[in-house]
Amino acid sequence: MSFLAILGMIAALAFGIYWGLPIRYDTPLEEIEKKLGEEGEHAKVKRHTTFLNLMQRKVQKGSDRRRSSRRTRRPFSS
Repeated sequence: MSFLAILGMIAALAFGIYWGLPIRYDTPLEEIEKKLGEEGEHAKVKRHTTFLNLMQRKVQKGSDRRRSSRRTRRPFSS
């Protein structure tokens, strides 16, 4: 029984490593050069607000706001 569990863990690890590998980019060089040579508008990135963005948003504390408003005091700079 433990042999099957160990074999399953090794298979799961191998699958996880395979699944996490980056995708190979197989675009021909001619197509890349053609796209780089084109003039025009660049694509704009759409920003989406997601649940993770809301969770990771840095909340600024009051002490940080007071410290950032007064930039004159630098105790360790000479």
